[in-house]
Amino acid sequence: MKGRNSRVLHFLPWSICLALAGLGAARAEYPDKPVRIVCAHAPGGAADQLSRIVADKLAHELNQAVIVENRPGASTMLAAEQVARAPGDGYTLLMATVTTLSINPALYGQLRYDPVNDFTPITVVASTPFFLAVNASVPARTVQELIALAKERPRALNVGSSGTGTSSHLAAELFNDMAGVQTVHVPYKATATRNNELAAGVIQMIFGNDVMPIANSGKARVLGVTSLTRLSGYPSIPTVAESGVPGFEASVWYGLVAPRGTPDEAVRILHAALVRILGQPEVKKQIMTAVGGEVVANAPRDFGALIVSDAAKWGKVIQRAGVKVSAE
Repeated sequence: MKGRNSRVLHFLPWSICLALAGLGAARAEYPDKPVRIVCAHAPGGAADQLSRIVADKLAHELNQAVIVENRPGASTMLAAEQVARAPGDGYTLLMATVTTLSINPALYGQLRYDPVNDFTPITVVASTPFFLAVNASVPARTVQELIALAKERPRALNVGSSGTGTSSHLAAELFNDMAGVQTVHVPYKATATRNNELAAGVIQMIFGNDVMPIANSGKARVLGVTSLTRLSGYPSIPTVAESGVPGFEASVWYGLVAPRGTPDEAVRILHAALVRILGQPEVKKQIMTAVGGEVVANAPRDFGALIVSDAAKWGKVIQRAGVKVSAE
């Protein structure tokens, strides 16, 4: 009997080791089924294009299908609510934007999701700045000349946006504040209408990321870009920050987040795969061509810090400008 007990005790540590090894192997199997990216915007838009670029590459990295599900509505809040309630298992992700996580809290007050506590940041995929463009008839060829004109003629310049409380509207309000000028905000439901009216001279200026066709037609002039540094795809266009408004920056970032409670190992695997994808020159070029954005691929903790800092930044702009909206 003593010998038998000895053999059992001798065998036990090996059985524990094998069990632990088995658990480790099980964890390493992530992902073992398709991954879903919920996009808060309709097909064809910048967020949708980014989601599909990432999904295509991520499927190869993970050796699993990656499906894009479009869930537009309520200023991206429908998609955010859906993902916030999804299981934290690494198989449901949200292509979130600055609107989703940093602007909506200040605009709408009580949300059905907590931008900080309901999600696990993975990485910012890309950051897309705006181009500051004016109608060709505006007698300003630089940002500094535009500021001088706006100060000389307060509230004479109409600035179009894609809607009250949108990032393009807030970029204009930030410009008013930092440049010390007064413009008149004109919201549009459709960016195509806004762009047509810029070309026609109904409005004099916009902050937009789809103005190059109008500029190339000669009906508008691009004065600057709202990123802190010049875009690699448009190196000849100066930043607004270097053109008379130091520190000015207004960009729309797109980042992948997972529901709260997603395992660290799943986040690590997803982040590493995304960093590899976004580091590929052809992907950087694809993103610049598709949406005019620069790849970011930052660490989860840095993404989390960005969500918080941008919430403070845009919250102040919204408060100072007295921006008010109602949820649809």
